[in-house]
Amino acid sequence: MERVAVFVDAGYLYAGGAKSVTGVDGTKRHEITLDISVAIPFLISKAEAISQCKLLRIYWYDAAPSSRLTTDHQILASTDNVKLRLGVINGFGQQKGVDGKIITDLAELSRNRAFTDAVLLGGDEDLRIGVELAQEYGTRVHLFTIDGSTSSPTLRQESDTTSILASVDIKTFISVRPATIVPAIPAPPTVSVPATAASAAASTTTSPAIPASPIPVPDFNTTMQAEIKGYLAGLSPTEQVSLTAALKTGAGIPAEHDGRLLARTRGALGRPLDQPEKAKLRRALKHELGV
Repeated sequence: MERVAVFVDAGYLYAGGAKSVTGVDGTKRHEITLDISVAIPFLISKAEAISQCKLLRIYWYDAAPSSRLTTDHQILASTDNVKLRLGVINGFGQQKGVDGKIITDLAELSRNRAFTDAVLLGGDEDLRIGVELAQEYGTRVHLFTIDGSTSSPTLRQESDTTSILASVDIKTFISVRPATIVPAIPAPPTVSVPATAASAAASTTTSPAIPASPIPVPDFNTTMQAEIKGYLAGLSPTEQVSLTAALKTGAGIPAEHDGRLLARTRGALGRPLDQPEKAKLRRALKHELGV
């Protein structure tokens, strides 16, 4: 039976999608929201239409910033017909191993006659060799690029067909929210008080010491609840839905949300959190989301 497999370079999808939506380069990954529940059916529909084949599966290639999965990774790993394949991010913030995995899978799966057609969503010149190897085994390779994004001319030339995903379609599952900038609070102006004879005389007189008022210590439970509510209020509806869906996979709180919430609470308390407090904060977040 004729089958089509979809190979998604997630780095290209996020960067190209954000540029297609905003018209500018350089959007940070954490500012981009992907609605997976819309993106996956869209890609399946497009792949089956261009190839006239039924889907085998989607191979999703990305890099993980740590051993813990992100929100999107957790959801994708639990999504039907999706195979998550992860490279790594080195100390300089660069993806490593992603292109190699795409090239290897394209070639090996074609050699094993796993499919007749492959859809590649990407634009990197390095992927061209994967297209050539797949074609040597008889696979037809259809390239999907994103409207307004940069893609390799030779990659387009090597592919059997090339389709451009329109911005109007990309906007249905990718949105961009610029990072919130907290304005600095200006320091109060220094007021100079001219010295007087009375004040000079008073300064020579020893005054009794006035004990300092004790600094109130923030209550952990109260602070925790306030920070959870404040953090969730700052998420878009799509981000809240994605976070809830990720938590329901049972893989724990995604790395990016966990780090931000811990930092918020630590800052509000003015001290580090111990392990029992971290565990309690994570349980409270899940409870707030009904998970």
